[in-house]
Amino acid sequence: METRPRIPVLHLITRLDRGGSAENTLITAIGLDKRRYQVTLAAGASRESKMTPGEEARLAARLAEVRAAGVELVTIPSLVRRISPIQDLLAFVALVRLIRRIKPAVVHTHTSKAGAIGRPAARLCRVPVVVHTPHGHLFYGYYGPAMTTVIVLLERWLGRLTDGLIALTSTGKMEYLERRIVPQERLHAIHSGVDLPLVDQAATSMEEARRACGLPLKGPLIGLVGRLVTIKGHRDLIEAFPAILRTFPEAQLLFVGEGEERGRLAAQAKSLGVADHLHMVGAQPELWKYLAACDLCVQPSLNEGMGRTVIEAMAMGRPVVASQVGGLPELINSGKTGLLVPPMSPPALAEAICALLRDPEELRRMGRAAQQSVDHRFSARAMVEAIDLLYRRLLQEKRGGAAGQ
Repeated sequence: METRPRIPVLHLITRLDRGGSAENTLITAIGLDKRRYQVTLAAGASRESKMTPGEEARLAARLAEVRAAGVELVTIPSLVRRISPIQDLLAFVALVRLIRRIKPAVVHTHTSKAGAIGRPAARLCRVPVVVHTPHGHLFYGYYGPAMTTVIVLLERWLGRLTDGLIALTSTGKMEYLERRIVPQERLHAIHSGVDLPLVDQAATSMEEARRACGLPLKGPLIGLVGRLVTIKGHRDLIEAFPAILRTFPEAQLLFVGEGEERGRLAAQAKSLGVADHLHMVGAQPELWKYLAACDLCVQPSLNEGMGRTVIEAMAMGRPVVASQVGGLPELINSGKTGLLVPPMSPPALAEAICALLRDPEELRRMGRAAQQSVDHRFSARAMVEAIDLLYRRLLQEKRGGAAGQ
């Protein structure tokens, strides 16, 4: 029986670290059917986010899974996150050489920098299908008006080189459409896949989880999972915390994540007199234990592509108080599975958190509803199947177009 040749696919990402974009890319590279696809994954060597030894070990284990799945791993040392004309040119040249070697039918770029270098390189090499997943955007919350305008213009130019642009939510899709980055027919909303066996861990009691994590057994525990960077809104939650303590004096605040804001956040907590209530535990490989220890979780982001950790918290039966930005309103049904508040509003954060803590039965009801709302739409399998379908459709369109010429 004659077997059909596999379709060569190249995934390109700026860096493999502890972030959601890296996990999304790894899940896709591992999950694509290897009977249909021959997958190569290329990434920069940079570890600009300074992973802990535990995170390095977790990444090494994930990369071992990638290799075991038959994926070729390629490192491009010159591919870095920051703007660097010399390094960027070297990365472009290295990528062109890689594309000419493996001759992919599909190049799928992930994150802004890889997309900015990878899409022109793919077009130069006449790759049939070019797909880009931004994993969030820079349209607000990062830069001033002038720089944002430059970014939008650059994204419009890159959009002309793109056959399919994947937004993580319908809201994200509309944000690209409103800025005319690509035409509607080239925009696709595919939720970022999340491994959901976390639900199986929900039987762990809150007290057991707190003991295992070395956290206080008394008082409400409010959790925020995410990199310690400005865009995630940790400062707003710390600013809101004195008001929460006035109503709940034993309340505790848990930050799970690492980043450059750690020192500034500690100083802010000290200046507001809440340092004794703040627990910054760094990034943790067994995230479910920390989610199980919390009464509720908070995501006060200034900008958020989708919010993988929100889905994980909901899967553990924890309601989430979140900013009404990006894809978060698509995940949270305010008043039913959590609460949505305006971004950069510590008073609104404090009021929403206290409202839930005052009514334990409502808190539990919302947690159950949140858990039930996390279904197959957010699974890793659903994401990979949707991406596979997109590849096949785009390739078929290209073949049809070529046949008609």
